[in-house]
Amino acid sequence: MKKIILIISATILMFNVFADDNVEAKRLIENSQKKIALKNILLNLDLETFDSKGRSKSKSLIVSFAEFEQQKKVLVEFIAPENVLGTKILTTDYPNKQGIIEIYMPSTGKIQTIKSNKRNLKIMGSEIPISQFSTALETDYNFSFAGKELINEILCHKVKVENPDKKDYGIVFISIDDEHLLRVEKYDVRNKLLSLTELSDYIKIENSVNKVYPQKVKVKNYKTGKSSNLKVNNVTYLSRVDIEDFKLSPIASLIN
Repeated sequence: MKKIILIISATILMFNVFADDNVEAKRLIENSQKKIALKNILLNLDLETFDSKGRSKSKSLIVSFAEFEQQKKVLVEFIAPENVLGTKILTTDYPNKQGIIEIYMPSTGKIQTIKSNKRNLKIMGSEIPISQFSTALETDYNFSFAGKELINEILCHKVKVENPDKKDYGIVFISIDDEHLLRVEKYDVRNKLLSLTELSDYIKIENSVNKVYPQKVKVKNYKTGKSSNLKVNNVTYLSRVDIEDFKLSPIASLIN
């Protein structure tokens, strides 16, 4: 009887430790997200994309994003090169229905509206998802610790992120000292690396409440061989936002 009680007690103890680890792993993920400024921000950035043969293209953009009554809006405007100047992409995510993407092309003067999905929810010609500017990671997944590792000489927690409905998974690296999200690796069911996202050179956002943003984001897609590098030149915190500024029209522009 004593042996049975000991076994039951040990099992309960192990379960509690496992549960506590999962809670702490989820807390780390959520806290790393909360630190990143994900609304009421305007970014001026450069984007360089590479195809599978290493050929590159460069673009400059202005990206602003905000939230209105649970609607998350991201507005991207291309300011260089000349052939994409004035092109705008507005995405709207809703809490209870599929989001939409609106695209304004200066060459046609028209606005095209399509439903958003994982394939089209990317900045034109790049591996950088527009969702990078509205959310970092889903928090309804399963989380567990997977050890520690140095990333660019920074000691990080490794957190395994699993979708309950799928067999692929991700490994997220969060710095121990600052709890900054530094790296996301996505794997398939055979443990083959599918994509790699690296975030670095975090800066504090002036006039915000302890918010930061990475100055550099690199994404590599190992299935297609394509990659993208994003460099943030300037970040502006928007103390006041107007939903009218997040509506497309041929004459509306973020450029003064």
